[in-house]
Amino acid sequence: MLDEFVLDQKIVTTILKNAVEKNRYSHAYLFESNGYRDVNAVALAFAKYLSCPNHYTNTDKCVNCTQCKLIDQNAFSEIKIIEPDGLWIKKEQLDQLQTELMQTAIQSKYRIYIIHNAEKMNPSAANSILKFLEEPEPNIIAILITDNIYQLLDTIVSRCQIISFQKNDETNHTMLEKIMDSIYFPATMDKSLLEKMVSAVVHFIEYYESKGQATLLNTQNLWHSVIEDRDQTFISFELMLLFYKDILNVKLNREIEYYDDYSQIIQTIGEKNTIPQITKKIKILNQLKGRIPLNVNQSLLMDELILEMGCML
Repeated sequence: MLDEFVLDQKIVTTILKNAVEKNRYSHAYLFESNGYRDVNAVALAFAKYLSCPNHYTNTDKCVNCTQCKLIDQNAFSEIKIIEPDGLWIKKEQLDQLQTELMQTAIQSKYRIYIIHNAEKMNPSAANSILKFLEEPEPNIIAILITDNIYQLLDTIVSRCQIISFQKNDETNHTMLEKIMDSIYFPATMDKSLLEKMVSAVVHFIEYYESKGQATLLNTQNLWHSVIEDRDQTFISFELMLLFYKDILNVKLNREIEYYDDYSQIIQTIGEKNTIPQITKKIKILNQLKGRIPLNVNQSLLMDELILEMGCML
């Protein structure tokens, strides 16, 4: 349970245990993962802690009870877990969740719902959960987990108690592992596809930074032949954002966070760009990424990206 994470997340576990011990828990928590790999496990451990009649914090005291087994099997009726359906959390998922939470609790005093990758809620889903947070029901507790708090509605963030996790020690992590810790990559997608997309994104950026708007003539080979659908486009934009963030890191004399294997390319591009140019490109990427869920034409989107960023060269 929670005690398993004390060494990694002492402050977080102390806050959560104190909340229950003093009966001052929040109706909604926002877990800001900061790349911590076991954040989902901590959320489930906290849910166990809340649901346990004795509020045990470790498995030894609990003696592996039936209740904990049901929770581990996702078969405990009072704990609901929502995950993205594909790349997004949809309104229909949250409508169903709210219907289920309105039923009378049977197995525990508390009803708890955990939303993984909360930043993946589409606009309708976000507004749906916001209404639920604005008028909390007694003994219903929300745990929202996010890798990027800035992609959530400010009104959602303001209604939650924010719990910030300590970042993973990435000393021995591969480039791909660090990237996967920083973006949402559906479990249904093959890891080799991510490797292919990373390579395509780096090649595209390197080509664009050299050729500028002439890249428009080669987008089929550079992009569309590799990035095939809307979901892959969204992930690729997140990969580009991480790459430009590393370019900014170099300009600010910081360490490269993600793309260690491409340090020379990052250094070269950094020398060609000013800090204002890089930050402007990051802003453009963020703006266009936000339009991808709206089913925009992928070819036109890439053309717009090249033209808008070309103005910065």
